[in-house]
Amino acid sequence: MGWGKCNAGPRAVPGAAAAPAAEGRAGTWAAYKGTAKREDRAGGGGSMSAADPNPAAGAVPDSDPHPGRAAVASAYQRFEPRAYLRNNYAPPRGDLSSPDGVGPWKLSCLAQTFATGEVSGHTLIDIGSGPTIYQLLSACTHFEDITMTDFLEVNRRELGLWLREEPGAFDWSMYSQHVCLIEGKGEPWQEKERQLRARVKRVLHIDVHQPQPLGAGSLAPLPADALVSAFCLEAVSPDLASFQRALDHITTLLRPGGHLLLIGALEESWYLAGEARLVVVPMCKEKVVEALVRSGYEVRDLRTYVMPACLQTGVDDVKGIFFAWAQKKVGV
Repeated sequence: MGWGKCNAGPRAVPGAAAAPAAEGRAGTWAAYKGTAKREDRAGGGGSMSAADPNPAAGAVPDSDPHPGRAAVASAYQRFEPRAYLRNNYAPPRGDLSSPDGVGPWKLSCLAQTFATGEVSGHTLIDIGSGPTIYQLLSACTHFEDITMTDFLEVNRRELGLWLREEPGAFDWSMYSQHVCLIEGKGEPWQEKERQLRARVKRVLHIDVHQPQPLGAGSLAPLPADALVSAFCLEAVSPDLASFQRALDHITTLLRPGGHLLLIGALEESWYLAGEARLVVVPMCKEKVVEALVRSGYEVRDLRTYVMPACLQTGVDDVKGIFFAWAQKKVGV
């Protein structure tokens, strides 16, 4: 889902966005509004689901060859985006002022990787965006066509509020300001957000447990030059085998030689999002590397972060976070 449990975020959770700027709405996101109903049929978010004949409706089929996945899909129908944001993007996890905090760590991993210049191209797909956009703030400088995805309609709706600069949208300006600061280019944070809005061309439904995660006939240009996925696969898979299959499935969306930036939880088994208590596959860094290699990647970089006691707030049992930069091998 775009997990975000440990992700830091802005101080005010349901913050109202600033007055809409004409530039942010024009062209790119306007095109999404015209295609939303069609795309909500095909593939989508958090990233997992059962084989649903009408995924946008959130129904779970009567029979499924993988009952564990159906149970996870059912649990996610109680997912509350605002509770999730409140748990993970308000202080203490949302405090970006400490260089040792989880938010600055994640943003630095992303900014430093994109700064190498090796992860670039035309198209990027964010797998299981959830209700968050921070994971794309450094990416938007390097890709002109960005697709965001989520299994849940409520998360796609939350993303739409920010992309359209509508009243009541979550305020990500603290994240945008921090990214501009660490990138050191002197770019105003308002321009950073304008660029991201302009380059997100579509928000689609995704189901990482299907061989075609975006469905047949998706509007996303395929294969993509890069994938980003934050706190998604481990949060929507009932077991390690399902995690591996989901990684295999999203890898089909990436061109040979393309890059995957994967962020996830370490040694976590559950997290809360309102009334929903959601199961997570406990991962360690060795399992992450093994899964990436099995899916045909060369691991270029792997970093880990230990969650300090002050950020263990009772909304999950996470012990740490991993950041992986992997490159899909040619011929895979």
